Amino acid sequence: MRQLLAFLACAGLCGAADLKVAAPAPRLTLGSLLQAPTGTDATWEALRGNVVVLEFWATWCGGCREQIPHLNRLEEQFRNHPVRFISLTDEEPGFVQRFLKDYPISGWIGLDSNAQTFGRYGIDGRPTTVVVDAAGVVRGIGNPSDLTGEIMENLLAGKPVVFSREAGVAKLQALPEPLYQAMVRPAGPVGVTGYSSGAISGKAGKRWETWGVRLRRLLSDAYGVPESRIDGPAWASSVGYDVALAAPNLNDARRLALLRRTMEDTFQLKVHKESRESDVYVLRIGGGTQPKLRPAGTGASSQWGKDGDVTAVSRPLASIASDAGRVLGKTVLDETGLAGRFDFELKWDAANPPSMIEAVRTQLGLELTPSRRPLEYLVVDSAVQPQAW
Repeated sequence: MRQLLAFLACAGLCGAADLKVAAPAPRLTLGSLLQAPTGTDATWEALRGNVVVLEFWATWCGGCREQIPHLNRLEEQFRNHPVRFISLTDEEPGFVQRFLKDYPISGWIGLDSNAQTFGRYGIDGRPTTVVVDAAGVVRGIGNPSDLTGEIMENLLAGKPVVFSREAGVAKLQALPEPLYQAMVRPAGPVGVTGYSSGAISGKAGKRWETWGVRLRRLLSDAYGVPESRIDGPAWASSVGYDVALAAPNLNDARRLALLRRTMEDTFQLKVHKESRESDVYVLRIGGGTQPKLRPAGTGASSQWGKDGDVTAVSRPLASIASDAGRVLGKTVLDETGLAGRFDFELKWDAANPPSMIEAVRTQLGLELTPSRRPLEYLVVDSAVQPQAW
């Protein structure tokens, strides 16, 4: 039981393991600030006297996007108080500014392009929120959804606060990280884990964790077969799991091998691959037309939006094929022969999936053509759904 509590504590604070509640906040080193007055100095000396909410996020983080309205409401509520909201990302300024046009964020935007602040704060999971009092002391670490107006009022009044899961965790958090671990459990609530469904966290070369993921998605990752080409039991598409893997020198190849073994042991899996002639769409350059694609203006890559409205920055054409396949419910094969990365926006009628075909033709100058191709499928011959005890 003690080992289980230790793991739960680590999961709750993963991404802020190098921070200490009740200790001075680590130094901020930001390349620049957006939405702040000219000449603003984002140091703890300059910020002294203000309660500061640091939000570590990224444009590609779905859980981060979900929390933007909540944090915006808090920023508006405390705008006339000595409170400063600073949203920190380690991405490039160009597409952060483009992202803000679609998803406005109140407060200041800190650009940590060299990831110095992320490293100093030990951030490897997003979103992570750190609240700092007027004296520059860390008072809470957790998920933005757990930050409330009441907590902010108490911080302003100098009262003790309990933000998220740090109470009683410090002693457990000091335990060494596992040298080797393979763990699968039923998905924990977001309010406990601090991670939205599908989130990935960990430490490069040492630990990999994912949260609230269905077995079908795990099999797709482990065996390299798209979810749409996996034949498995119905519960594989409906039940979510948290998975944690740790091993020395945990590169991608070792992670996938360990993930396969873990899935096979946990679910008593027996699988095989087979080729089937299948209906597909082929992505091609339209006859007699030039593609309407803009070469990427930045080396960093991101994508955001909603069903029916996607903005992509520095993405390969495989991204278009993947999005089109998801909407149309069939595999889309890229046969354009176009290499490199592109910036694009794509809008279609989310209630009418075939409208994707016309959107790709008119907006991108590409064709989605029905065809038949042999495709590899993963067949689950047998699997047992484990029950928690």
